Amino acid sequence: MDNKNIKIGLGETIITPKQNLQMHGFGRSQVATGVHDNLHSRAIIFEDAKGSKFAIISISIVELNSNKIPTEIRKKIAKEINIKEEAILLSCTHTHSGPEVETAPLDYQEFFINQVVESAKLASNNLEPGKIGIEKTVQLEVGKNRRQLLYGGLHPDPELDVIRIEDIDGKLRGVLFSYGCHPATLDWKNRLYSEDWPYYAIKGIKEKVGNDVWVCYMQAAQGDINTGYDSLLSAIGANMPVRDYNYIKYKGEQMAKSVLEILPNPKVESDLSVEVINEQITLPLRKNFPVSLEDAQKNLEVVKKELFKIENNPKYKDSRILDIYLTKVISAEQTLELAKDFYSGELFDAELVESQVFRVGDLVFFSLPGEVFSEIALAIKKQSPFKNTIPVGLANCRWEYMPTKEEFIEGDYEVDGSKYSPEVEASFVKSTLKVISSLKDKEAI
Repeated sequence: MDNKNIKIGLGETIITPKQNLQMHGFGRSQVATGVHDNLHSRAIIFEDAKGSKFAIISISIVELNSNKIPTEIRKKIAKEINIKEEAILLSCTHTHSGPEVETAPLDYQEFFINQVVESAKLASNNLEPGKIGIEKTVQLEVGKNRRQLLYGGLHPDPELDVIRIEDIDGKLRGVLFSYGCHPATLDWKNRLYSEDWPYYAIKGIKEKVGNDVWVCYMQAAQGDINTGYDSLLSAIGANMPVRDYNYIKYKGEQMAKSVLEILPNPKVESDLSVEVINEQITLPLRKNFPVSLEDAQKNLEVVKKELFKIENNPKYKDSRILDIYLTKVISAEQTLELAKDFYSGELFDAELVESQVFRVGDLVFFSLPGEVFSEIALAIKKQSPFKNTIPVGLANCRWEYMPTKEEFIEGDYEVDGSKYSPEVEASFVKSTLKVISSLKDKEAI
């Protein structure tokens, strides 16, 4: 057999808690009462003829606030399958219908860690020569820009990337699809574990290609993208009857149809090399704050008094006006909390974050340190020297909103909750492109 063939390994494990745990994703999330569909850890490993390899693992949880658990997972995987820690990228799908892992009992945390590690071990154990190819399309219906825009909430980057994975004889082994959109269609009242719309997307794809085919959704840039509702209204639990399992089924089936339409199209290749770059980049934090701590406190008091009047006026019971005042309060609370952090003096001027860039052939994956706005990742994709450049969101389970510079002027939910400076967009784009370009330079040597 030609020793130039790339090897591809695929693994999948279930991470659904056996207990009814506190769910995670909304400020008012409930304790689970059961399971609608299982949560998973899905791993893919690429290894070239020289032994260079990397692993990407897509995990069906919201995120992990600290670096403790992701670090432990990567260390264990590195030890178990002989791979460098920096060549392992954990990505959360960001489903809002999963458990709060870090507050869960230790027995679930241990189970969670072991199952994620096991998905990588399974992928490593079934590494075999294969072929991959990529095709792109546009999916305008699943994801919507959830901020208040003048163009109807259209997705700034509706690109859907579909990677076809075959064995060396041409049999379909796997499908990896990447798209930026919150799997948070179900609201805070949902009490069943679920992968949200990706569950129905994966289910629909498997119904056509076979249940033995590995199918994985990988989150892209979704900081300002969901399936079509205002983020602040979502946060306060506004009544949105459309957000039910019929709706996530509808959205998932839309995605499955788009994936299946182009799945036969990719030109697959096997003679490919793998390259990994992992660097620390510096991102600027806020150097000033738009209001003083005193003004932030006063503003919260004012909007709470306004809300009290509305809540006690029968005219506005269960009305949209009441929802508007509730959003004013949550926004003021966010601003006050961030103001406290800023004026505490505990924030630095900048922070170091990990930038991971993986190449297989002419396909490049680059990490996003949290919930990055889609426009930022799009700028990197447009300027990348590689035609196929795919962002990987919530890298290593990290959470942090990264808005564009323009969004900092507008404010609102995601901006009020961000610790970054308005200059973070330019800094992140420049730094990431530098890392990607160094990969291109290595390829040319």
